[in-house]
Parts: sequence; C-alpha cells; structure tokens
Amino acid sequence: MAHSWKCRNWIWLVAGTEDGVWAARQLLALSVPVRVQVVSPGACRAYGLLTANPAFQCRAMALTPREVHRVLTGPAPPALVLDATHPFALRITRTLHTACGASAIPYLRLHRPQLKPGAATLVDRLEAVQDLGSRSLLTAIGSRNLAPLVAWHGPQRTAARILPTATALQQALAAGLPPERIAPLQPVGTGHGGEIHPPTDPGTCLEAALCRRWAVDVVLARQSGGTPERHWRRVCAALGVSLWLLRRPQESSGMAGCTRETLSQRVQECLRKPRP
Repeated sequence: MAHSWKCRNWIWLVAGTEDGVWAARQLLALSVPVRVQVVSPGACRAYGLLTANPAFQCRAMALTPREVHRVLTGPAPPALVLDATHPFALRITRTLHTACGASAIPYLRLHRPQLKPGAATLVDRLEAVQDLGSRSLLTAIGSRNLAPLVAWHGPQRTAARILPTATALQQALAAGLPPERIAPLQPVGTGHGGEIHPPTDPGTCLEAALCRRWAVDVVLARQSGGTPERHWRRVCAALGVSLWLLRRPQESSGMAGCTRETLSQRVQECLRKPRP
C-alpha cells in the first residue's frame, strides 16, 4: 500500500518503546497511517518489522516546543496526537497538550496502570532517601539526579543502573561514582507487541546479580507502572531487598485520555469528529 504523507489523515504517536510499539500496532490495525516520534535512533529499532510498513514512519529526535508547533501547524498536520510518553515526562506531555489545544488538533493521553504499592515504599521526593544510615543503595532512576544521592550516601554505598549512553555515563562519573559501581544497561525490554517478558527466575537475572555484587540493601526506582517497575518488584521480593519508588507525578485532569482497553474506541471517536 502506497501512502502520501502530504495528506492530513495520519496519527502522530509520541512515545518510547514499551507503550509505543504496542500502540503503533493497534493504530495500524485501524488502517490509519502512523508516525512515531522517539528520542533516539536506537528506539526506532525496537519497532522491528513495523518499519517496513509504508503506512508507518519512525523519527528520532528530542522534541522542543518549536518542533511540536512546526509539526502541528505545517501544511499536513496530523489528524490526532497520541501521547504515550513516560508518566514522568511531564514537560513533553504539557507541551503536546498545550500545542494541540492551540492548533485545534485532537489530543489523547495513553494512561499506564498504576500498580498497588504492595511491599514497596512510595516516596514523594528524592530527599526522602537522604538518610539511609549504613545501608547500600542501587538507584535505577536515571543519571540526572545522581549527584545528590552520591553526596548523601558516598560513592562506596551508592551504585547506579543507567542508560548505555555517553551522556548518562558522563553524568554518573561527574556525580562521583567509580566506574565499578556503574551499570550502563538498556531498560528491561518488552516483546515486539508490547508483551512483558520478565526473566523466569527473578533471583537469577542480571538485576539480581548487580544487587548481590554490590550488597544492595535498598533499590530506588520509579513508580512507572511499566515493565521496569514490575521487574524490580519481583527482583526485590526474591532477594529480600527493600524497594523504594518515586511516586508518579499527577497529570492534569483536563487531558483527554485512554487506556490500553479503550485506545481503539477513543481513537476512532476522535477521527470521526469534524475537522476544523
């Protein structure tokens, strides 16, 4: 099927890989052309065989408000914007929602489920983990906030699981972590359809090995509702390690949203509405 991207009949999917791969498949099943926007070229590779579909495009670039405005006000703007970004990526979510309102383009936010706390400890701010005493910390919240964590707990009681990028490694080293306490690894992945594939035995997976190597007492992760959170819950339960989760930030109640169960219905409703 040939497709012209000059027509206003496509959906702009702004996403990562976990929700994005699944959402792209659902949208293409509706016979709607999809352009997915991801941050890095490596993220495009996660979309696998979808990239061979002429009704699908993957573009890798960190979005600025100016770039969002350019796409939404160009000669061939999308018929709908589906925001499937990470729950902690509030800046891009607000940018997309505001720009869609100004451009009169329908906007939908794909909401991840929020898991019950269970045995995990929810914390509202990074400062909540400032006093861990002599306990050893493994942080899995990225590299940007490593400096205060290392300052509070010291480089020999702090370890980090970070993205395998030059920027992340530079930030970890600049925070004062020694190389032997840094693990540059891709996040726990999903299948091409967005299915969760955790290791069969959480006690023998790579994350468990890191906890043992560094004698970790506390793991700090995000309350993302996605595969990484589910995986850390299983690993910490298997090892008897405490799991602390940064609480998911609240999103604006005025955003039109959907879940995985209602995505197809909500998209079709938006596409049926008369265009301005």
